[in-house]
Amino acid sequence: MSTLEELKKIWEQKQDGDTITATYTQASLEKIIRARVKKHTKNAFQYFWASFTLQIIVYSLLSHVMIKYGHDKPILYFAIAGVLLFIPFTIMLMRKFKKLATEKPVQEENADASLYDYVLRQQTLLQSFYTFKKWYELFLTPLSCAIGGSLVFELYVPGGITEHWRGAVFAFVISLISCIAAIYSENKKSFIQPIQQLQNILDEFKQKEELE
Repeated sequence: MSTLEELKKIWEQKQDGDTITATYTQASLEKIIRARVKKHTKNAFQYFWASFTLQIIVYSLLSHVMIKYGHDKPILYFAIAGVLLFIPFTIMLMRKFKKLATEKPVQEENADASLYDYVLRQQTLLQSFYTFKKWYELFLTPLSCAIGGSLVFELYVPGGITEHWRGAVFAFVISLISCIAAIYSENKKSFIQPIQQLQNILDEFKQKEELE
């Protein structure tokens, strides 16, 4: 059921001019909108927790490598580069999703305007992080694949990259293709669809305003 249909049903069940009823109706509308926003941003929050957990694991592994193999300069430099590469992404991830989780409708005289602004802020935050994610991953993905592959060959393959550069290149290409496919699917599920669903809610508010 669309927001407009839910609104119509609520208003038809209440009497005009009743302060208590108006308050109840506004609270009901807010509850409906927040439930829909929560439903549409659920996948984005699941991405946040999965990504945050993965980054903790990456930091832990790279820290372990730096401590255990710190005497080997190439390995140490690769591990440090991996940590520095992910730090800006982690910071942006935490900032955007913390704000997304704590956003609430701001009480205004016009209830519709308040809820519209709330949905718009949610969509703007999600779109902002998605835009940052797309641009950052243009160099994050190939660099992280290169660093990860280099560390594997240096740590576990006798002779390292120097003696097995063909295998290293092949591993890099395969890992890059796999990452791109996973990111495409992830973006569609966690960002593109939720952003469009939030836009549908905003469009419903505009339609309601035009009808009035």
